[in-house]
Amino acid sequence: MALARTRRGESGMNYWPGFVDALSTLILSIIFILTVFVVVQFYLQQEVAGKDTALTRLNAQIAQLTELLSLEKTGKANLEDQLAQLQASLASAASDRDKFKDLAEGAGAGATAAQGKVSELTGQIEGEKKISSRALAQVEILNQQIAALRRQLAAIGSRSTPPRRRTRRRRTRSPISASGSIWRWRRRCRS
Repeated sequence: MALARTRRGESGMNYWPGFVDALSTLILSIIFILTVFVVVQFYLQQEVAGKDTALTRLNAQIAQLTELLSLEKTGKANLEDQLAQLQASLASAASDRDKFKDLAEGAGAGATAAQGKVSELTGQIEGEKKISSRALAQVEILNQQIAALRRQLAAIGSRSTPPRRRTRRRRTRSPISASGSIWRWRRRCRS
């Protein structure tokens, strides 16, 4: 059609090829710029994704360190409590030691007094033992005298009582009745 117009004699200028060339150049330039932007965007996205993973990893490490720090703080608080308890028990042990030291010193003085008291009581016990042995000797002598008196009573009783009665008394006599008769005899002797 353009050729047909030129043949007819139109003498106008044909702007179409220049317009198409300019338009295609403009479109190619825009596509090139878009391609460059897409490539730059891809590389920037890779950079940002790498930084995001690094940031996530660093946040995880910070969380771990925070947890370790809280554990260490708890351990420190526990150790301080144990230290306070140990210091309190040490103070109580020191006061007990001082108290027992004072008691031991007092016991040393008390021990000498107690030793004197023990020796005094030992002397009293020895005196009591001597008195007891004398009393036992007197009791033995009295038992012998009682036995002699029983024999004498038996001899006197056998002379004055008929034989029949004597045998009867021997059968019925018990140690209690024999000792009862001795006591009666003593009462008679005293009065």
